Amino acid sequence: MKSIETSKIHAAEIRIGAEFTKHFNRPHLTLGVSEEIRSRVFETDASAYFRTSYTTVNFSWHPIDPLKLETGYTLRLFGNKDWSDPNEFLRHRVFFSVVGQWRIGHWKLSLRERLDVNMRTDSVNTNEKNATDLRLRHRLQVDYTFPNKPVKLFASCELKNTLIAPTDYINAAAGANTYGQYLSDVRARFGVRWRLTKRSSLDFIYRFDYGYERNINITKAAQKVELTHVFEYAHILSIIYNFDW
Repeated sequence: MKSIETSKIHAAEIRIGAEFTKHFNRPHLTLGVSEEIRSRVFETDASAYFRTSYTTVNFSWHPIDPLKLETGYTLRLFGNKDWSDPNEFLRHRVFFSVVGQWRIGHWKLSLRERLDVNMRTDSVNTNEKNATDLRLRHRLQVDYTFPNKPVKLFASCELKNTLIAPTDYINAAAGANTYGQYLSDVRARFGVRWRLTKRSSLDFIYRFDYGYERNINITKAAQKVELTHVFEYAHILSIIYNFDW
């Protein structure tokens, strides 16, 4: 092992988005299309910048209560990458979710398990990172709808962990099985949905993200490992327009 370092990043982010949802009564299918723009207004040792845009198409199916199945595709565009090569600034994601949801009066409780398949088309060293990366996400959410009022409150907590992060080379360099899969994200969210009309609403959301990444760099000359533990703490404000039909 050549070197081990630790990096800590504090950030604030603004997100603006829109979601459009079409409901089909039979066979209980839902089609969703969404767009979200994410901009960093503060980051340790960096100026404000456009970070990413997320364009998503998803389908969900309610075979029985309380079960919902969902799948979708997201195109991610990164604003802080090399814009001369689409392989650098474009990323692809396919996801699959299983959701259980239960209503008790004006409350709704939901538990979601989601698998993210993240794909990149640039050239990578597979001892450092994966061209196709798998992450598993676990989310618990609680909603409360005020009777006879156009307001709903919701709060959630989500955990995200790696499934196939590269470990063989780094463990060989460390001389022990020190490095395995790890918890990469903890996300706490609180929001208010304000219904504008029968079909449209606005979400106002605050979210705190804790993130951890294990960045590996293998030097070409000596083939030694430079490892950086990157910790990120982000405060995020979002405004999302929703339209259902």
